[in-house]
Amino acid sequence: MSVGGPDVLFDVNHPRLSNYCAYRQSVQTRLLHILRENPGCRFLEIGVGPILRQEQFKSIDELRIEYVGLDFKHICAKHRIDLAAASIANRNIRFLGNVVGTYLFNLIRLMRHGEAFDIIYLDGNHSIYVDLAAAIAAVRLLKPRGLLLFNDVRFVFGQTELNQKTALADIAKTKELTEDEANEPHVTIIIREYLIPMFSFAVVRSWSDPDWIVLRAPSSAPWLRI
Repeated sequence: MSVGGPDVLFDVNHPRLSNYCAYRQSVQTRLLHILRENPGCRFLEIGVGPILRQEQFKSIDELRIEYVGLDFKHICAKHRIDLAAASIANRNIRFLGNVVGTYLFNLIRLMRHGEAFDIIYLDGNHSIYVDLAAAIAAVRLLKPRGLLLFNDVRFVFGQTELNQKTALADIAKTKELTEDEANEPHVTIIIREYLIPMFSFAVVRSWSDPDWIVLRAPSSAPWLRI
């Protein structure tokens, strides 16, 4: 991270989330802005989610972006149907679903197939027990100067009221954590304690705030795929 500016990961003066639906809409707006700045790019979304975001996929289609989305197999199957119903039949839009477990092995398969991406968006489990491994695997899929995006950066499982749609699932995860673990922001740990020091990622401050972080990969490193 650069020296001299405020630490966007830990800006104590930044307002806490109060309206999660509004926050999710702002995340979608930010993502679309980044995609429109990068027409023709290769974009990997880890954790597509159950709701088809038509505006996003229409933009992907119009901008000729090569897209790969990862999630459970049944979610991916539903999105294929929903895209066809929305008259979006772009051959450059692919989904890879896992039947059990997590998206980790599909990330490994993409790496083994020599795939690389300009933009990777990790909007997954938000637990360090799942997403630390996914983030490390994603690093191997980034192109030089590629972008790695994170939302819900300050989310903690001990405050599930921030996300009403997934509150029940978050409560279940909290039971697997100690109180201290449930009240730490796992995504922040992944970014601050692993990706930045281990891989020399830089925060793109103009596109980031404490709950939405955009990291840029270095221009060269042994782990980068060209």
